[in-house]
Amino acid sequence: MVEIKCPKCGEIIKIEKDTYNALLNEIEQNELKNQVQEKEKSIMQRLEAEYKVKETELNAQNKVLQEKINGMDDKIKVAVNQSGEKLKEELSQKTQEIAELKHEIEMTKSKSELSEQKIRDEYDFKLREKDEQIERWKSYRMGDSTKDLGESLEQYCSDSFNEVRTVAFPNAYFEKDNIADEEGKGDFIFKDYQEGVEIVSIMFEMKNQNDTTKTKHKNEDFFAKLDKNRNSKKCEYAVLVSTLEEDSKLYNKGIVDVSYKYPKMFVIRPQFFITIIGLISNMAKNSFEYKKQVDIYKRENIDVTNFEDAVKAIADKISKDYAKAGEIYSNVDKLCDDIVDKVEKFRKEFKSAMDWIEKAQKQLPNLEIRKLTRNNKTMQEKFDSLK
Repeated sequence: MVEIKCPKCGEIIKIEKDTYNALLNEIEQNELKNQVQEKEKSIMQRLEAEYKVKETELNAQNKVLQEKINGMDDKIKVAVNQSGEKLKEELSQKTQEIAELKHEIEMTKSKSELSEQKIRDEYDFKLREKDEQIERWKSYRMGDSTKDLGESLEQYCSDSFNEVRTVAFPNAYFEKDNIADEEGKGDFIFKDYQEGVEIVSIMFEMKNQNDTTKTKHKNEDFFAKLDKNRNSKKCEYAVLVSTLEEDSKLYNKGIVDVSYKYPKMFVIRPQFFITIIGLISNMAKNSFEYKKQVDIYKRENIDVTNFEDAVKAIADKISKDYAKAGEIYSNVDKLCDDIVDKVEKFRKEFKSAMDWIEKAQKQLPNLEIRKLTRNNKTMQEKFDSLK
C-alpha cells in the first residue's frame, strides 16, 4: 500500500501501489504533455516571428528585384530601340555601299571594255605599222649595187625613226655619225634625255648585202669594229642592223643578244629597228631615278673627289720621293762601307810603309864610308885619294 497525504486537508489516503503508479504515470504524462504543448506553442510563436521577418525580408528583396527587373526592362527596351535604329543605319549604309560597288563594277566593266578596245586598236596600229615597215624593208632591197642597198637601209632606218620621233622620242638625238677617228665611224648615234640628263646612248651600224653579191659576209665580221666605234664615241649600247645571213634561223628571230661576245650588243633585222630603240629606252627610263641620284651624288661630291685625287697625287709623290731617298741612302750606306774599307786598307798600307821607313832608318848608319870600306882595301884607297 502507498500512503498519500493531501496537501490541502492533510488527510492521509492509502491506495494500492499499482494505482499509485498509474496515477503517477498519468500525472507525469499530463505534465509532459503540457510541457510539450508549451514547447510547441513557443516554437510555433518563434517560427511565426521568424517567418514574418523572413517574409518581410523576402518582400523587400522582391521589391528590389522587381525594381531591378523594371529597370532592366527599360534598358532592354532602349537597347532594342537603339539596336533597331543602328541596324537600320547599317542596313542603309550597306545598301549604299552595294549600290556604289555596283556602280564601280559597271565603271570598271566600261573601262575594261574601253581598255580592251584600246589594246585592239593599238595592236591593229602596230600590226599595220609592222606591215608598212616590212613593205619598206622589201622596197629598199630593190637597188642594184651593195652601196645602193646600204644607203637605202640607212634611209629606211632614218625614215622609220623620224616617223615616230615627235611622239615616242621627243627629247632624243638621232643623227649620222659624221666624226671619224682612228677607229673609223659608225652609221647613226641615238641618245635619249630626261630632265636634261642623258639616260641612254646607242651606236648603230647598218649592213646590207645584195643576193647576187659574190662575197657573203657574216654578221660576226662586223662585231669588233662596231664595239670599237661604240667605245670611241662613248655609247652604252651597240646595235647592228643587218640583212646578212638571210637564211639564219638565229638572226631571223628579229632581235639577237650577242653580249656573250661583246657587252650590250644586239643584232636585229631592219623591221625591228624602232622596237629595239623602244626596248632599250624603256629600260633606261626605268632606271632614270637611279641615274639621276648618281649624277646628283657625283656633283655634290666632286670637290671631295678632287681633294682625294690631290691628296692621292701628293701621297704618290711622297712615296716616290721616299723610295728614291731610300735608294740613295742605301747607295750612300754602301759607299760609306766602301770608304771605311778603303780607309782601313789605306791605314794598313800606311802602317806597313811606316814600318819599312823605320827599317830604312835603321839601315842609315850602315851607309857610313868607314863601315862600307871596312875590309875593302881598294875602296879605302879610293876614298883616301878623294879626300
